[in-house]
Amino acid sequence: MKRFSFSPASAGVATMTAAALVFTSQVSVPVLATAQTSPISRMVLQPGSKESSVIVSWRTQGPADKEVLEVTGPDGAQTFEAEEKDGGAIAYVSNYATATGLKENTEYTYRVGSEEGGWSEPETFNTGSFGQDWSFVTVSDAQIGVDADIKGQTEQWNKTIGNAVADAPQASMIWSLGDQVEGWGATIAQYDGYFSSPEIRNIPTNALPGNHETYPSDLVMKHYDEHFINPNQEPDLRDFYFERNNVLFLGLDTNASSDADIERHAEFMRKTIENRGAFNDWIIVGMHHAFFSQGTHYTDGDVTKLREKLAPVMSELDVDAVLSGHDHIYTRTHLMNGLEPVKAPAKRGDVLAPNDGEVLYITTTSAGGGKFYDFQGEDGKKYPNARMENMDPALPHESTAIWRQDYDEDYMVVDVTGDELTFRTYNANNPNLVDKVTLKNNDHAIADPREEKPTTPAPATTTEVVTTEVPTTVTTTETKEVPTTVTTTLPAEKTTKTVTSMVPTTEEKTITTKVPTTITTTKTAEPSEPSDPSKPAKPGEPAKPDENCDEGSAGASASSAGSSDGSSDDSCSSSRGGMIGFLLGAISALIVAGGVAALDPNSPVRNNIQSMLDSLYRMYTRLF
Repeated sequence: MKRFSFSPASAGVATMTAAALVFTSQVSVPVLATAQTSPISRMVLQPGSKESSVIVSWRTQGPADKEVLEVTGPDGAQTFEAEEKDGGAIAYVSNYATATGLKENTEYTYRVGSEEGGWSEPETFNTGSFGQDWSFVTVSDAQIGVDADIKGQTEQWNKTIGNAVADAPQASMIWSLGDQVEGWGATIAQYDGYFSSPEIRNIPTNALPGNHETYPSDLVMKHYDEHFINPNQEPDLRDFYFERNNVLFLGLDTNASSDADIERHAEFMRKTIENRGAFNDWIIVGMHHAFFSQGTHYTDGDVTKLREKLAPVMSELDVDAVLSGHDHIYTRTHLMNGLEPVKAPAKRGDVLAPNDGEVLYITTTSAGGGKFYDFQGEDGKKYPNARMENMDPALPHESTAIWRQDYDEDYMVVDVTGDELTFRTYNANNPNLVDKVTLKNNDHAIADPREEKPTTPAPATTTEVVTTEVPTTVTTTETKEVPTTVTTTLPAEKTTKTVTSMVPTTEEKTITTKVPTTITTTKTAEPSEPSDPSKPAKPGEPAKPDENCDEGSAGASASSAGSSDGSSDDSCSSSRGGMIGFLLGAISALIVAGGVAALDPNSPVRNNIQSMLDSLYRMYTRLF
């Protein structure tokens, strides 16, 4: 490792040397034995748009339309067709494919290639938990190739990421915050060194673009673009987002730092967080350039402009944390409300409870060890070998809570739960804890309607008015005068006399009539479980009768035995509804008839009507 000091004079020499290397040193430099070999090379496993998907990219000599990604899990093998990602490189073909529908806590084996062009060696990965509790690893500035020491920095990069994963074996993602390579010099060999790490083929790894990916010119960004497939990336800006469990990750390409670019960054964040932020417990932004640090880049013009214009947007959007690199010195801010620090005594192990708009910024140091930057104070001076414990408290920036420069490579482990977000930063070469800080959640996620499973619908109640004619038998009593012959004997004359006269006579008549009756019924639709096409009815197996139908509708249920489309339920409901309609109509008709009979208080029909009403009522109550 070396401490790096930058001066205009050395810049000129470095530029000339780098220019020469660009044209004369594009040759392979020996790296670790773990480097991938042909026909497949530079294979990297990457996170998909959500936790149930992964992206794999690789380089091959074969045509892209014949390459595939083959993923094998407990349910067998699946094949996903590859697409070519052409960023302008002409010496090889870059392919990628996306595997979807992965299950949580499941181990998969994958390989890429084709029968014609050959296959990669098989690699494995575990999807990990899809719940709220999980972990990921963050690194920055592997920057392989500083001072042309590709071999030494490749070894250190492998050591850093290997120790990080050993320290956090549960980690289900790696986030690399830019400057994967130096850029100046043998760019191809530098990328070979970065891709030699076995961890990035076994744990999904997302890499942000740093400024060194653009050296010696923007033309070399073709390497980054062809190898790193960022989910949901903007069409003409390398801003992107993806979701993992309960975290919304946003990546910003802060190489784009013009006024127009910064406005587009703000627009992208507003759009993404408005659409997806509420459905996640945490919002974390990653970018290469650090807004707040104790390194020398703090006063750079592009960094100053990014900080002044975007830090207020971070607070406006309730971002929880912003992770960066670039300055090669560990720095943790106070909670920041825009550009204003929320000052409080700071120490290792802080537990912070932010209010709305208060954001934590963390800058990590180098993972490859090619260079480090000295502490730079408010006075603009550099202080080599400075320690926070001995530093004049007036020299750190107002924003700084904790900083450390021990000239040692670092990695950070981030532990996620629904309630807390904990950042632990360690030296890569020893077990020293650099810093630990925890954020308490003040804004939990709401349910995502796109992820909700179908639920059983609530019973639907409808009211139906039906007018029907119900045949009803009514017995009535009529009194009328009829001709009657009466024979009488007159005593005086001892004669018999026959007289015909009109005598009131009572007679009973049985009348059957149809009485129009209005019946109001309330129907409750029985809830049904969502159909499961994976579980069809067995051939010949009778459908299960509706458990809500009683003996009165057994015939309807039995008549539909063997049906698998739910018709038995319909017939049961139909039979019961018809019976209810008939009974209600009959009761109504009897009540009308009873009213007619009631005109004669001595009518014997009243008792008959009452008896019929009692019988109908018992039948009605049986149905309910």
